[in-house]
Amino acid sequence: MATESDLDRWYWSVALVALMLLLCLWGNGDIPFLSVNEARRAVTVREMFEAGNWMIPRMNGDLYLAKPPLFYWLALLPVELSGGVTEWAMRLPSALFAVALLASTYVAGSRIGGRSVGLYAALFLAANAGFSIFARRAEIEMTLAGFCVLSLLAAWFYLFHDPRRRWILLSYTLLGCGLLTKGPVSLLLVTAPLLVFVLLQRHGRGKALLCDPLGWLIAIAMGVSWYLAVTLQEGVGIWQSIFQQDIVNKVSGSNGEPWYAYLGYLAGDFFPFWLILLVRPRQLWASIRTHGELKLMACAVLVPLLVFSAFNDKHAKYLLPIYPALALVLAWHWVALMGAWQGWKRRVQVWLPPFALFCFVAFFTILEPRVFAYRVQALPEVSEAVRAHPDQPLYSLGEPDMRLVYYAGRPVKPVSEGSIPSIDSSGAQLFVTGAIPASLQPLKSCVARHFEPFLKHRKEAWLIQLGEGCGLDKAPAATTGQTPPEA
Repeated sequence: MATESDLDRWYWSVALVALMLLLCLWGNGDIPFLSVNEARRAVTVREMFEAGNWMIPRMNGDLYLAKPPLFYWLALLPVELSGGVTEWAMRLPSALFAVALLASTYVAGSRIGGRSVGLYAALFLAANAGFSIFARRAEIEMTLAGFCVLSLLAAWFYLFHDPRRRWILLSYTLLGCGLLTKGPVSLLLVTAPLLVFVLLQRHGRGKALLCDPLGWLIAIAMGVSWYLAVTLQEGVGIWQSIFQQDIVNKVSGSNGEPWYAYLGYLAGDFFPFWLILLVRPRQLWASIRTHGELKLMACAVLVPLLVFSAFNDKHAKYLLPIYPALALVLAWHWVALMGAWQGWKRRVQVWLPPFALFCFVAFFTILEPRVFAYRVQALPEVSEAVRAHPDQPLYSLGEPDMRLVYYAGRPVKPVSEGSIPSIDSSGAQLFVTGAIPASLQPLKSCVARHFEPFLKHRKEAWLIQLGEGCGLDKAPAATTGQTPPEA
């Protein structure tokens, strides 16, 4: 397929590349962390950096093994170079992987269906709410998507373009990196689609790809190395609660969304481009059946989608690694219809994707700090307030939000109401989120700062200065150190 569009001219290509770079890189350090998960990563990286220990992650002073450490290691590289943890350094890995995914999607699309397919596939990926958000967030998902998609594309290149074994080994090496980023889920995103494709297509090189012993040795060695090192140091029992929380509960819990929830997430993120699937769907289906490369991309979308839909725990970000493959399928059909349409329909097809991309760039570079100002307004104030007493311990009534921990600059230990009287009377600071409980009303005269809004609309927090004259009756100490499960 060699359909061309007005966007194939070199100056439009340069403009679109510039917009994509702005989307991924511009102003990444200008806004504080917006989500709890961003702060989780930042607090963990900061404590690894300060301790000089890259092997055992800790968060807020507690052992934190819920995720393998490759994302933390990648973030530690700019942190080491810049001398400290910043929003920019933490978000850099996601931004770079987003750029790599846009570039590789363009290359794959150009190989599969011509330059226009590659260009529109990259546009569909960039002008996408889910992709663009995680391209600018210090979270694991974009790094995982990068390793899994690049592993799949290395396998695709071996299957259809270059039979040299180096592509197999590259695919398995990237798969090992995926295992070291978020564990066995990488097999579902890479190996399972390849297996289904080989069974359907009976591809001649498929068996060699899936049964390469050296490749599997590389992937498994990379994937289990950290788990083995931690087990030798901490003991095998350390994994029991993590296995229950991160695998059993997410697969078979009782509070999940309906099975079709992911269809809604995909429809929202790819709107309005997915509507093209309603136009001549038989033509697209015929292309997938007869075109091996398209069939592989369809498998890369449908296999993880079906399996994840059966799980109890559903989040749109879990499907981020299938977005490039879906963008490629949509772009193929989009360009095929563009070749058959004329007049206003064709003009809409040509210019709607770049216009959508421009809107996303405008939002993230201009509007985002204003739209989310209520979330971050109190965070610089928190840093300023605790800086006045750098040697005093910090406490939180109940589990602290990790954004509070990060911007406080040091661990914030959770306490219960009954344990507050036992806090050292020589001085400490206590954060209370929401209304101050009746049992702590005597401390209201010791409030040092009041933050409103605090992370949400109509939510407040109080910083209470404890010490002489601001204590309660003594009571037995009791602290809680459990880390709440993350999404």
